[in-house]
Amino acid sequence: MQELQQAIEHYLAGNATSEELQLVNSWYYNLPDDHIEIPAEAQALREKIRDRIHLRLQQTIREDAAVLPTRRFFTATRLVAAILVLVGMAGATWFFIKTGKHTPAKQVAQHNTAPGKVTPGGNKAVLTLANGDTILLDNADNGLLSQQGNTKVIKLNNGALAYQASGSKGAAASWNTITTPRGGQYRITLPDGTGVWLNAASSLRFPTAFTGPVREVSLTGEGYFEVKPYETANGSKMPFIVKVAGHQDRDEMKVRVLGTKFNIMAYNDEAAVSTSLLEGSVAASNGADSVMIKPGQRASLPQGQSRFKMGTADFKEILAWKNGEFRFREAGIKDIMRQLCRWYDVEVTYKGDADRIKLSGLIPKTEDISVLLDALQATGKVHFDMKGRTITVQPL
Repeated sequence: MQELQQAIEHYLAGNATSEELQLVNSWYYNLPDDHIEIPAEAQALREKIRDRIHLRLQQTIREDAAVLPTRRFFTATRLVAAILVLVGMAGATWFFIKTGKHTPAKQVAQHNTAPGKVTPGGNKAVLTLANGDTILLDNADNGLLSQQGNTKVIKLNNGALAYQASGSKGAAASWNTITTPRGGQYRITLPDGTGVWLNAASSLRFPTAFTGPVREVSLTGEGYFEVKPYETANGSKMPFIVKVAGHQDRDEMKVRVLGTKFNIMAYNDEAAVSTSLLEGSVAASNGADSVMIKPGQRASLPQGQSRFKMGTADFKEILAWKNGEFRFREAGIKDIMRQLCRWYDVEVTYKGDADRIKLSGLIPKTEDISVLLDALQATGKVHFDMKGRTITVQPL
C-alpha cells in the first residue's frame, strides 16, 4: 500500500515513472463502479487523479493549437469538448495506458471526411417474412406490421419488435429473419416471450410459432438472449436451441438451454465463437466436443479448432455493446477497430506494426466517430487519417 501511495503522490505531482503510471492506472481502473460505496479516502484520490488527467489533456490540446494552427485538424475548442465528454462525465468515460511510457499526442486525428461526419449507429433492421416480403423496421410505424397464422407481428412504442402468438401451440409455423446492418442494432421478443438483442451486422432466423418438441433459432453475428421457460402442448419442457452456422474451418455450433441469460458472439472475422452465461445453465456443442457452461463462465471455440476453451466471463466488457458502450481491457487496436467498423459502417486499413497497440477504456457508443478517434489518439500510441468512410491506422 505504501508503494501505491507513493506512486499516486508522484502521479499527482506530474513526475511519476512509467512503472508508477502503470501501478496508478491499474489501481484506478479496477475501482468499483460509482453505485458501489467505496472508502472516502479512495474516492478523494480518485477525484484528484481524474482532475490530473483532465489537466494533462488540456495541456496537450494547448500544445496542439500552438504547433499545428494551420493544418486541417479539429480545432482546439472541438477537442476540448471531446475530452470533456471523455473525462468529465460520470461513469468514467476515458482511456488509460496501462503499460509502457505515456507520450503526449502532438496532433489530433486528421479527418478529411466530406461533406458530413460519420455518426453512430442506431436501431436499424430489416424483417424478412416467410413470403419474401421485407419490412424496414426503423421506418415502419408502430403497431401491427403483419399477421402470420396465429401470430401478430407488432412494432412496440419503444421501437422493439414483438411476436404475439395466440391459439394452439401446435399451430403451423413459418420462418422469419431479422437482419441488422452495419451501424444497426435491434431488440425482438419471440413468440415464447424470449427477448433477443441483436448487435450490428447480425441476423436471427426464427419461427413465428414454437410447435415443439424444441425451440430452435439460427444466429449470425452477435446476440444477447433472455430465454423464457416454455412448455409443449402436453406440458413437457421445451428446450431452446441457438444454432451458429459453420464458417470455413469452423463446424456448426449449438447452444441448448431451458431458461437463462447468455450472450453469443459469432462474427466470422473474429478469432473465436464465444458463449458467455449470465444466469442459468447451458450446453454448447459442435461435431467434436460439448461443454456445460456455468454462470460467470465463457466457452470459446477458436477458428480452426474443434475443442472449446473455458474461461471467466467479464460481462461489463462482453455486454458493453448492449449497454451502449465501447469497453476495452488491454484490447488490441484491431479488435477495437472491428467493433468501430460494425457500429459506424466504416472501413479500416493499417500501416506499420499495429498489432503491438493495446488500450483499455470506456466510451459511449452515442459519440460521433471523430470523438472516439481523437480520444484514442490522445493516448499517444496511434494516429488516424480518415478519408470518406475509410480510416487508416498507424502506430506511433
